[in-house]
Amino acid sequence: MKNTTLRKWKGLLAASLCCLSLLAGGCGYGLDGFGTSSSRAHSVLGDGSRTIKFDKVEQVTLFPWVQYYMRDIVREEVNLRRLARWKDEGKSDYLLTVNMTGFKVRSYISNVYDNTLLSTTTVSVEFIVRNGRTGAVEWKSGPVYYSDNYEVVDEDSAVREGLKEAVRLGLDRMQQQF
Repeated sequence: MKNTTLRKWKGLLAASLCCLSLLAGGCGYGLDGFGTSSSRAHSVLGDGSRTIKFDKVEQVTLFPWVQYYMRDIVREEVNLRRLARWKDEGKSDYLLTVNMTGFKVRSYISNVYDNTLLSTTTVSVEFIVRNGRTGAVEWKSGPVYYSDNYEVVDEDSAVREGLKEAVRLGLDRMQQQF
C-alpha cells in the first residue's frame, strides 16, 4: 500500500516539475498570462492594447453575404486572440484591409450509388495592416491560401468553413514572430 502511494506522489512530483520547467525554460512553451501582467497574445499589432478597425473588405465571390461574414469572423478571431481592441467607428491605431484575391467552390455528388453532396472550397486572401494616423503599410500577410473538401448539406456551409480557416491562417501569420 505504501509503495503504491509513494509511486503516485513521485509521478505527480515528476509531472509538476516537468510543467514548471516548461514554464520557466527557454523552449518557447508557457501558460498564457503566467508570470506576466497580461494574457494578451503578441503579434504585429503589439501586445493587444492598441485599437484596430476595418479599412475595407474586398471579396470576389458572387455571394453578397460573404463580405459581412468575413467582417464578422475577422472581428471575432481578433477579439478571441486578444490581438487588439476592436473599434467600429472613430480613429484607431491600425486599419485592417482584407482582400480576397481568389475564390472557388465546386459541388458534386460523390458517386452514382451515394447521393452525398461534396463541396471543395478554395480561398485566397491577404491581410494588410496600416497605421491609423499615417496610412503607411505596417504589415502584409502575403497571399494566404486554403482549400478543403466538405461533406455538407449545402454549398454555403462549405464556403463558410473555407473562409473561417483562411482567416485563421492569416491571423496565425500575424502572430508569428520571426
